[in-house]
Amino acid sequence: MRTGGGLVVMGDPEQKPWTGSFGSFFLCTESGEAVTIRRIRHAAPVPPLDVAVQLREVTTDAPGIISARGEPPEFFDPKDSSRHRMEGSYSAFRPGLRVTRHCGPPGAAEDGFTELLFVVKVDSGGGVIDRAWIDYTVDGEPTRSYTTAINWVMVLCGTETRGIHDEDSCTDRTDG
Repeated sequence: MRTGGGLVVMGDPEQKPWTGSFGSFFLCTESGEAVTIRRIRHAAPVPPLDVAVQLREVTTDAPGIISARGEPPEFFDPKDSSRHRMEGSYSAFRPGLRVTRHCGPPGAAEDGFTELLFVVKVDSGGGVIDRAWIDYTVDGEPTRSYTTAINWVMVLCGTETRGIHDEDSCTDRTDG
């Protein structure tokens, strides 16, 4: 499995509670061997109201969702609060998901992709997910059990998130 890292900050809209979605976590296998995802875990130093893990299955070369206000399948444009549907079919993650798609070069998704999304609901306090892990087995063999870390920090700004990862990350950030 392939992962990256970074920090994504989503501004605090006026309406509360609110939901933000974080993605661009593409599920594929580096070795070409099938993997079975047993569970997905996360750590939240500023706990959100709820975190749902969803899958987005896309069969075209559509872009991934880095972050978007709202939840699948409709997201909000922060400039005018209009709703936009992102291409693909959405479903809740369930343990036992088999991943057979081989990882191609970064950015190459001609055959589509399966994207992991963290759909995070927060109140005025906001929320932070600073670590996540994917626990999986290779070819369904329990003795070949591994964990891949997702080194992305996902911040939904609020009164409790100011200065958590960067003193300025949530200062004066608002969305709609």
